[in-house]
Parts: sequence; structure tokens; C-alpha cells
Amino acid sequence: MALKITIVGPGAVGATLAASFTASGAQVSLLGAPGAHLDAIVEHGLLVDSTGRSARHRLAASDDPARLPEPDLVVICVKSQDLSAAVTRVRPWIEAGADVLVVANGVPWWLLATVGADDPVIRSVDPDGGLLELLPPIRVMAGVAHFSSSVPAAGHVTHSSGDCLIVGNPLGGVSARVDRCAKALSAGPVHAEVSADIRTATWEKLLGNVNLNPVSALTGGTVLEILEHPDLRQLCAAIFTEAAEVGTRLGIPTAMSADERLDVARRLGAFRTSMLQDSDRGRRLETDAILGAVRELARRAGVPSPAMDAVDGLLSLRERIRHEDQGQEPG
Repeated sequence: MALKITIVGPGAVGATLAASFTASGAQVSLLGAPGAHLDAIVEHGLLVDSTGRSARHRLAASDDPARLPEPDLVVICVKSQDLSAAVTRVRPWIEAGADVLVVANGVPWWLLATVGADDPVIRSVDPDGGLLELLPPIRVMAGVAHFSSSVPAAGHVTHSSGDCLIVGNPLGGVSARVDRCAKALSAGPVHAEVSADIRTATWEKLLGNVNLNPVSALTGGTVLEILEHPDLRQLCAAIFTEAAEVGTRLGIPTAMSADERLDVARRLGAFRTSMLQDSDRGRRLETDAILGAVRELARRAGVPSPAMDAVDGLLSLRERIRHEDQGQEPG
């Protein structure tokens, strides 16, 4: 019997995974926010371009969970600031026993709970501890996306590079549910890679996001433009060093140097980070999860973080002024 999967947040990442799960034989449905993108999917199907091929997928899609089949697996692909609301919407499915895979950038809410911290709540990403209560590490799977996609038009997603989703248990090891999830992603644009140490995979991706994402949002530059600017490369290296020390204090050391990690990013070329794309569209930025939470962890661990502090302060003020100019509440 085909696995029933609901993708929560069928944006660039979620829609690419939906196409991959569908190609692998799963029964996929989409839970999205009201708007033109979801309307186009409902009316015309989900169009996914990948590696020169286009496919249109006719999938059950709604903004109301009650209108969708109860899933075996819930895959949540929303921005970190929208995660609590998304989890609340699908709470009945979670309480009914559905497996949960969360694919998100930044510091995950469960991280401190895996290292035996006296206070495991990371308030930058889980202010009241609600996420940790509903989805403790033992209850959730984590996904780290190593692919790039975009939404050029409503109902249309383009997968441009990368083809891997790393999946694992926050507490480590490989479980039957992780294997089941990976096997459900065996074809299509993205394949699964099982990790027995998803914490390290999560932190290593963060070490490439904590600097390049906010600096790109501040400057408007592509990753290549940033890393070819000597002063900005030096700034990104300083942020890497601070964040890497935080990871070491948490028992998640990295074997890469700042230069090695930045060179990996540089080889990807002149791409626009997710935070820059959100900034271009006037959306709220994932600053709290990608930068603010690392600063919170640095303070708890006693790690000086002057480079992160400065960039976070600049970006916070920029966002406040931008939203005030637009007559919006700052995110």
C-alpha cells in the first residue's frame, strides 16, 4: 500500500519534495496557505521543472487539514518563524500517530534537548517551549535539504541544483521510521540520504547559512559577489569561527575550517540565498533561527560573538525600518 504523505508548505522546497515522493509512488497531498500559489495548484496542478524536464502533478491540495486524507507521514517545510503555527494546524495528525519530518534551516528547537541541557528551550525559535513539548527529539525526524529550488510563478516550482535530503533522528542512530521515510524518496528530483548523526549535518549546513544569508540580505549580493569581496569574506569567516566554537561547546565540532566551508559555497556560484530571496519579496526573514538562536547559544556557552552581534544588529534595524516604511509590523 502506498505511503500517504502530506507536505505542509508546498513552496520551493516542499513542492520539490512533493514531486519526488510522488515519483517514488507515494500518495501525496499538500497543505498550504491561502493565496495565488495554492489556488494555481488546485486549479492547474503543481508544475515542477527539474534538470530540463517538466512534470505537472495533480495532487489533493487545500488550506484546510480536514479536507485532506489523514497521512502516515507529515513533512513540514515552512520558514522557522511559521513552524509553531504549522505544527498547531496538524496537531490532530501528530496526536493520531503520524510520523513527522521537519525540513528547516537554522537552529532546530530540539537541539539543546539532545545534549542534556538543564534548560532545553531555545527561546529564539521556541519562545514558550510549545514546539519542544509537542515534538520532543524522540518524536520527530529532521531533514537537511541540500538542493535549491524557487517559485518563479504561482503553482510553478523550478528545481535548479542539488539532489539530496539528509534524514535522521535528532537523538542519533537509524530507526525504522527513518528508513521508511528514505525509501519513500527513492526517485524524482531529490533522493534521501540517511544519517545516524543528523545534529552534525544540521550544524554543518548552519555554518554556511549563519554568515552568507544575513550578509546577502544586507548587501543584496550573491554568494559569489560576497566571497570575492575580501572584507566581506573576512567577515563571513569570523562569523563561521564564532558559530563553530558554539558547536564545539555543544559537542558538535566541525572538521572544516572557515576557508574550506566558504570555498564550498563559492563553488556553487552566483546564487541568491534564501534570505536574500525573501528580502527581495518583502517577506519576513529567518533571522531568529539562522542567526539569533546561534547568538543565544553563544551567550549560554560563554562564547564571544562580536561579528554575529554586529551583523544581527544591522539586519534587525534594517528590517525594522523597512517594515515601518511599508506600514507593517516587523517580523
